[in-house]
Amino acid sequence: MKFKHSDIEIPREDPFRNCKLNRQPNAIILTQIVQNYSDSFVLSINGEWGTGKTTFTKMWAAYLKQQEITSIYFNAWENDFISDPMIALLGELQQLKTSKTAKTLNSILDIGSKIAIKAIPTLTKGIVKHYCGNELAEAAKDALKAGAEIFKTEVIEYENKKNKLITFKEELSSFIEKSVPNKPLIFIVDELDRCRPDYAVEVLEKIKHFFSIKGIVFVLSIDKEQLSNSIRGHYGSDRINAEEYLRRFIDVEYLLPKPDIESYCKYLYEYFNFKEFLESDERYRNGLSGDKNNLLRCATEIIKAQNYSLRQIEKLFVHTRLVLCSCSSRHYVFPSLTFMLICIRTINPQYYQKIINQQLTLDELVNFIPTIFPVNIFNNKSSLSHTASLWGLAELFYCFAQSFLRTPQPLQLTNVDSSKPKLTFTIEYVDNEKLANAIIGCYRFYSDAGWGHIIKSIDLLNPILEQI
Repeated sequence: MKFKHSDIEIPREDPFRNCKLNRQPNAIILTQIVQNYSDSFVLSINGEWGTGKTTFTKMWAAYLKQQEITSIYFNAWENDFISDPMIALLGELQQLKTSKTAKTLNSILDIGSKIAIKAIPTLTKGIVKHYCGNELAEAAKDALKAGAEIFKTEVIEYENKKNKLITFKEELSSFIEKSVPNKPLIFIVDELDRCRPDYAVEVLEKIKHFFSIKGIVFVLSIDKEQLSNSIRGHYGSDRINAEEYLRRFIDVEYLLPKPDIESYCKYLYEYFNFKEFLESDERYRNGLSGDKNNLLRCATEIIKAQNYSLRQIEKLFVHTRLVLCSCSSRHYVFPSLTFMLICIRTINPQYYQKIINQQLTLDELVNFIPTIFPVNIFNNKSSLSHTASLWGLAELFYCFAQSFLRTPQPLQLTNVDSSKPKLTFTIEYVDNEKLANAIIGCYRFYSDAGWGHIIKSIDLLNPILEQI
């Protein structure tokens, strides 16, 4: 039994063989883009956290190698413990070194180290350290002299570094031309948006000032919104136009398309082996064969509406699968309701506790639902069917009513035997007739069973029955 998705294997001969998101066409398009631009440029692959950018860029890097295009994959987040990103960026070039290019690379490292050396300590820090304990008047007098000398030295050093930067780029161009003839070097920088703000900005600045040479294409795999937050944090102001700031560095923006949610949910269903429980012979004999369909439909409806990331979807499926591990084949697992409750528990744990501990009135529960779920998931245009999410909502009201049996507020249906049943309460955002019919279906199907066991399973309070 798996409770975490392992890193996807990326076969050399077919890098996208195990891709479940159909992203090879995106890699082909990006490859065409980087091959058809001879000059240096920076390409960003933009996608929210948890949308599979890292897996995609690793697969793409393998695909580029398969196409005999040299690439370097650099995870900035894993390397932001290094104070100066220049060290890491130059260090990655070492993998291209050969006996023919070793001398050129050593020259690059030598020049780069001289440029990267921090400027002479600031006036204040130097003066305080040198004159600590002296009279303030004497310190001020000598500080003026020291400041003048530092100023002159920095002016001279400025000119020297300008010349060294020109030499550095010439040597780097020579190294790239010898190492990667006739094709660009694709330098992929991943997870820059997760780095410390100062490190993230430093990486951008170093790429712009030191590596903007013909033959290198930088690819930044980022969540643009999060990287913008890092930029504002680095400069200490929310008024900075981070979008405009990033345009200084990024020449081409590529938005990683969102995956097909229905296919991804089916993949996770198979990967975490829901079939072993939900499609067992014993559950089928007990008349519970519809649980798989209800779970997948409800999960797909909610996830599409909520725009969850792949990582969030995976965690929801893992939790749902863990719940099933503490249920027997005879248990009602309320699949749609269980998935909805796990979403509520994740998004608003305080209200989740109020729901299961009977601390809400029925009207309060009705008003709470739209704060978690878009109401369109409970409605469809067909007059003959209902969404799986509406069935989940019916399960919620049914189970909630069951927990209120000893209170004066049970959920009841009037005119149950009539052709158009009505609820004793009104929900403006749902077709009341469809909901009434669904709740009647719950009473008939579940035979007064409650949610006590499933709530304890969601809260991981029941023993595990299924072998993990």
